[in-house]
Amino acid sequence: MPHRVAIQADDYGPRDASSPLWTRLLREAGHEVVPVEVRRADILQQVSGCDGFMWRFAHAPSDRAIARRLFPVLERSLGLAVYPDQATAWHFDDKIAQAWLLESAGVPVPRTWVWFDRDAAARWAREAAFPIVLKLASGAGATNVRRIESRDEALLWVERLFGPGLFDLAEAEEPVLRREARLLKSVGEGLIEGRAPSESLRARAGAELHRGYALFQEFLPGNEFDTRVTVIGRRAFAYRRFNRPGDFRASGSGNFDPDPSKIDPAAVRLALDTARRLGTQSCAMDILKRGEERVVAEVSYAYVSWMVQSCPGHWDAAEGGPMWRDGALWPEEAQIADFLARLAARRAA
Repeated sequence: MPHRVAIQADDYGPRDASSPLWTRLLREAGHEVVPVEVRRADILQQVSGCDGFMWRFAHAPSDRAIARRLFPVLERSLGLAVYPDQATAWHFDDKIAQAWLLESAGVPVPRTWVWFDRDAAARWAREAAFPIVLKLASGAGATNVRRIESRDEALLWVERLFGPGLFDLAEAEEPVLRREARLLKSVGEGLIEGRAPSESLRARAGAELHRGYALFQEFLPGNEFDTRVTVIGRRAFAYRRFNRPGDFRASGSGNFDPDPSKIDPAAVRLALDTARRLGTQSCAMDILKRGEERVVAEVSYAYVSWMVQSCPGHWDAAEGGPMWRDGALWPEEAQIADFLARLAARRAA
């Protein structure tokens, strides 16, 4: 008996959409796909009669605001099989939640300090050992990650974060005159389009105000690349991501190598174990070295599909240790295979 699966479109640009491939794979397998629109008032009526719901929601605050309200209702109240489920995505693009989650699960991580009190954060910054890494809670491609070199620099960021706040670290570091000119241009364009100035200043992508907290993380020297391991079910896909020139950050560099012979087996084992501990359907992990130890710096259920597909195979979490399987695979193929298996199990129960 075919399943009915509701799918929300996720076209975020060239080569960055999962829903078309999900749709094709489900229909080829004989199942019904119901396109839905989560921004409409009747979303619960749209999914009525469906067995499952899938949506690769992105980093945009507007998408995350919908997803964090909608998914628990569909999964817990209506009993639909969903992708991503709560165990997989409740902490998406929230580095504070990820730090707490990983530590509580016993996963090795860089030492992390999260402060919600200005005075406590300032006292800590005066005694901290530098360099250290400052992160905002959200942000993709290392946009909101900076290395802090001194006590005075750390205290400046503490004052900004517990004072007016900021939308992103790049904007905060922009020269004042250039920033003011850009904001005035934004206001002018907004007025031409009929938007109030306050609206025009916040109508840019990722306009999320970070205020009232400070997140610092241990700096790990000697890492010229990280190992990005994406675990889908029991499959682990891995590639190395090299740092940007003159930078300590690898995320968003675009310089990667999927050669499996160069992949650290310990990173693969750590990623598979972390995914098992967290109970995720799908999870991409950024793994670094701290001396001889491997640590998970960040996790994300969403990732760039074509980079995963560029891997010439994957490791399978077989009994006795991960086993290499030849053959490139789109992550959406693995996601649909696992999702259909979950639907079949629910129907048989």
